[in-house]
Amino acid sequence: MAKKVIRQILFIYLTTTGIFLSIFFTLWYEKLYEELVLFKGTDLKDLHRNIVINIINSRFIPLAQSAQNIAKSFDLKFAIFDKHDVIFDNLSFDFSKIKIDFNGSGIYENTVFFVAPLRISEYFLGYNDKEENFDTSAELNVLIQGENVSKDLLWIRLKLLFFIIFAFLVFGIIASILVKIALRPLEDKISTLNRFIKDSTHEVNTPLSVILMSIEQLERQNTLHKDVKFARIKLAAKTLQQVYSDLVFSNFPNTLSSEKETFDFNQLLKERLEYFNLFFLQKKLHLHLQFGEKVSITMSKVELSKLLDNLLSNAIKYNKKGGKIYIETGYNFFSISDEGCGISKRNIQHIFERYTRFNTDQGGFGIGLSLVKQICDKNNLELSCSSRQNQGSTFVLHWKHEA
Repeated sequence: MAKKVIRQILFIYLTTTGIFLSIFFTLWYEKLYEELVLFKGTDLKDLHRNIVINIINSRFIPLAQSAQNIAKSFDLKFAIFDKHDVIFDNLSFDFSKIKIDFNGSGIYENTVFFVAPLRISEYFLGYNDKEENFDTSAELNVLIQGENVSKDLLWIRLKLLFFIIFAFLVFGIIASILVKIALRPLEDKISTLNRFIKDSTHEVNTPLSVILMSIEQLERQNTLHKDVKFARIKLAAKTLQQVYSDLVFSNFPNTLSSEKETFDFNQLLKERLEYFNLFFLQKKLHLHLQFGEKVSITMSKVELSKLLDNLLSNAIKYNKKGGKIYIETGYNFFSISDEGCGISKRNIQHIFERYTRFNTDQGGFGIGLSLVKQICDKNNLELSCSSRQNQGSTFVLHWKHEA
């Protein structure tokens, strides 16, 4: 239970921490990205200046021809364009797919680029492009392709990945230590409680055996056999024996036989019904039995007895006085239904959890159905439950038949 609580707290803590770390590392990545663009784009700005100056100096040559000469002379890749047309383009990518704000640098397909208007006045204050008879009415722009920065981006991502993993490990270790320190008193309490249950279970064995042996001897001697007080004592002793059996099965499973064998399911069921006969009479319950033929199963008798005892006990415990219990067996199934208080849809998915109880009017520790589920999982049995509140519950058990 304590481990489950620790896992839940760690999950919530790490999820919350992960959200904040994701925001932090996203902002950090954007900062490193912008620094890379700024660093790699500085030279491109100088190249833009040289292109603009060379085009101005070659203004008597057609612009496309001038751009082609500059590209060959300086081994540059750039494009000159306006909103409607492309004057020159020797780029290795389609720049029309880039979201350009027409003033600045960026990265596209792992390649740095720089874009700015084709104006000499960008670099010389007071210089008028029109005075040099240079046509600026078209609002031309120059986009320059820089170097491939895929390795730089990979390095940034690897560095961030390393710090993300490192941060999660550090926060995880710190959180685990803090949670264990905070829950240590709870673990101590649970450990003390488990020791108490185991010790008390062991101590109850002797006096319970004495009581049951005494009852058996009195029955053999036919002494007080029909006395009401004696019947109550016998009923209380059997109830205590059932609780003791559950505690032993839960805390000392290694002491019980788990050897598998093939046997008659109906015969074992009749034995368990005989054991609970006094409980049926005490609550005036009516049994409706329908036994199938050749119903056999292969598993431990001790485990199946414990499974049947808990299902029968619940059908009795949560049934109304004078109610009915329907039991049916078939080739590879067992079904038991009652007319009791039932289970709400909200609670039915939690009925197999240990120490879970939804009806505080009845006794018990809330371990019966968890033991049933444990036995089913161990022996590959399928157990289903359907229930309607204030109308009753039905448990159906299926198993693979072995010839």
